[in-house]
Order: sequence, then C-alpha cells, then structure tokens
Amino acid sequence: MKLKIVLCSLCVLFLGIVGCNLFNPTEAINVDNSDADALTYEGYLKFRNNDYGEAERYFSKAIAADSSHSEAWYGSAKAKINLEEVNAFEILKYVNTDGNASVLPIAGMSDEMAQKYHQSINVVVDFMKKFITYDTTGRLDGVVTFKTISDSYMVLEMFQFMLVLRKEMPNIAACKEKDPISGLPKCSIGDILNGLHGNKGAESLEFLHEVALTCAKNPESMGSVVGQIFPGFSSLLSAEGKNTTTSASCEAIASVTEVSDDPDENEKNLSAVISFTGYSMDVDEDGDGCVDEEVVDGQDNDGDGVVDEDPRDNNQNFVFDEFSIAMNMADQKKGTSNLMIVKSVAPNEKYRSVDIDMDGQPADDDEWEFIHSLVSDRNNTGDHRFKFAANLVYNPQKLPFEEYMAKKKQVSLDYEGKYDLEYRKKYIGGCWVNYTEEAYRKNLEAQAARYKE
Repeated sequence: MKLKIVLCSLCVLFLGIVGCNLFNPTEAINVDNSDADALTYEGYLKFRNNDYGEAERYFSKAIAADSSHSEAWYGSAKAKINLEEVNAFEILKYVNTDGNASVLPIAGMSDEMAQKYHQSINVVVDFMKKFITYDTTGRLDGVVTFKTISDSYMVLEMFQFMLVLRKEMPNIAACKEKDPISGLPKCSIGDILNGLHGNKGAESLEFLHEVALTCAKNPESMGSVVGQIFPGFSSLLSAEGKNTTTSASCEAIASVTEVSDDPDENEKNLSAVISFTGYSMDVDEDGDGCVDEEVVDGQDNDGDGVVDEDPRDNNQNFVFDEFSIAMNMADQKKGTSNLMIVKSVAPNEKYRSVDIDMDGQPADDDEWEFIHSLVSDRNNTGDHRFKFAANLVYNPQKLPFEEYMAKKKQVSLDYEGKYDLEYRKKYIGGCWVNYTEEAYRKNLEAQAARYKE
C-alpha cells in the first residue's frame, strides 16, 4: 500500500498528469469460490512478488475461465507492462512536456531505446485494444472499465505516435541540422509534421487516429496528455464546460486521420491535422494562390468546391458554437459529419502578418469574417465562405472539374516556375489575380522550401 501511495504521489508531483493507474501495483481483491476469481487473486499475489511472468500466466488462465472478468484483463495488462519493461516514469517524463513542443520530446532518445519501446509498447497496446473492445461492447463485468485506464492508455498511444514521428526525422530536411550545444536536431514538431507532406504521412495519420478515438471517448484526458505535445489544441482543451467541444474536435481529428487509399486525400487530411496542432506553414497548399484560406469545419470556406483543403491554424481566437456541436454529435447516428462548427474567428499574432488573399492587406477583416456572421444563416443558405472569397472566380476557363483540379495540383507542386503567373491567372483564378510578379516569386520560394530536397 505504501508503494502505491509513493508511486501515485510521484506521478502527481513530478509528472503532473493522472496516469499511474495502469502502471503501479493494485490493492488486493477479495477471493470467492469462482475459478476466475481464484486465478486472478493468485495472479495479483505473483504480481506483488514481482513475478510478472507467473502473474501474466494466472491472469491469462482467469480470462480463459471467464472472459468477462475485467480485473483479470487489467492485471494481465499490468503484468505485460512490467514484462516488456515499459518504464512508466520514463514515458511520462517524455509525454508530459509542460506544453513546450518546439522540439519533439524524444528527439534525444537513443536509437536502441526507441526501438525497445516501439516493440514493447506495441505489445501492451495491442493487448489493451482487445480489453477495450470487450469493455465497449458490453462483454466485461464492469468492475474495471476503459475509463479506469484511459489516461494511461492515451499516454502509451501518444508515446507510440512520438516514436513514429521520431522515425521520420532523418528524412526531414529541417532535422538534419544539429544544435551545437545540445546536439539535438534543430527541427520542431511542426517541421516534422510538415515534412510528412509528399505522401509520407500515412503511418503517422494511422497512429494519431488511434489517439483521437481515445480522446473522443475520454475528452477530459485531452488536457493532461494530447495538449502537452500539441499546444495548438489549447483552445479546445477540457476546461470546465469544454468537454463537448474537446470531444467534437477529437471526433473531427479521428475522421480526418483515417488513412485513405487516395494519396491526395491523405495529404489534405495531414494539412487538417497540422492546422489543429497549430503548425501551419502559411503557404498556398492547394494551388489557388490563397494562403491558409479555410478553417477545419467541414465546409467550403473559399467557394472552390473543396472542403478543408488549405486550412489555417486553429488558435485561441476561434470561437466554436458549442450548442450546435452538441446537437450534431447527438445526430451523428443520422449521418451528420460536420462536428467543428465555428462561430467566429480572428487573427492571432501569427496571422497578423499573413495576407490570406494576397491583396496587399494582411489580416484584413474580409479574411476573417464570414459573409454570414450567424451560424444559422450559413446553414440555411449553405454559404460558409469568408468575405474575401465573395469576389473570387475559380476555373475561369470553365474546364471540366477533374481537369481543373489536376491543373491546380500541378501548380501547387510547382517551385521551378513552370507555370507562370499569367497561366495561373488564366486557368486557376482564385487569389492569383491579386499577385504581383514579386509575390509570385516569393510563392515559388515557399513551395521550394516545402518540396525541394
């Protein structure tokens, strides 16, 4: 019992998050005459004696005797954590980053340790997925539930995600330069995420999808875990009364992180994730000349017929319509997909120097105010555009949509100037009509920074 108190106290005092319920020994459970109970009891005795192999064997036998016995599943997970030598304090130290995510927390971890954790955590998480499936489908007895271990489980998932990002670092140009003092790569988490463009982000999306699903079911965990590595989530965290918005944002992230067979869809989804995390690069991602012209709200904000394809950072100046979000979440069973309903937006400090429509006026009102200020009016008219988009003309040559989109993609990848400004104005339209030759050259430089190795 003293060990339990000491461990949990250390978690709270030094790590600042609730996460030790899956990592520390448990109190004894009562014995009754059922085989599963007796086997589980023996398993906990072995666990307390640090005989984790025997403990896991007893827990597995208990599960075989009664697959609904949640305490046996719980004990087995704890035994696997110790068998796989998953160091709770090591993991929590990396995951609980005090909100400073300028550098990936595990960037300085040795390759040997990273490989060890990658294998061991996968074993534990794969087992926990089975437990969660049994619990969420009503096949367990309810003594120990997914809710009991949700914080700890999200810690493991977030660590998995960080390991995936770490694996990508050698392929990211910004990560190849080392800090002369610390010896760590100079790249930030934002550099890594943006470096995944070019159809390299499928694995990262897959792992982040799992984190988002866990968060959607347990939004109160968001503030203690996910918000630590992604400070851009700060406006959505689960302060009192914010769980609905947090859950909705995680549902939205889960929906855009499902890996698609279409590489272009994965690219668009990666951009949406980057906007949620607050690391958008402030460049034209979709080839229409506009910069970060959309918000991730499941709507077409610029009038080009495509949703969420070039999103700006979600930030503390976004106001969400929590009532409408709650209603849409309740209606999900009816097929509602729009979960992030934005009431209003305003530029933060970062965007005060960003000229979204390239008209020479950074952060002007038209770039941040909807044509219809009321959410109800936007829904009734089906018009979710910002004011700057009212005068934009896309596809001025009236090309077939697929042909037009193909040209726009070619332009979005062009950093050599193959498609000159006149071509872009003639065939793409959009914000290109506002460009000067100097602005066009700067656009090419920005594209080169994204795609040129």
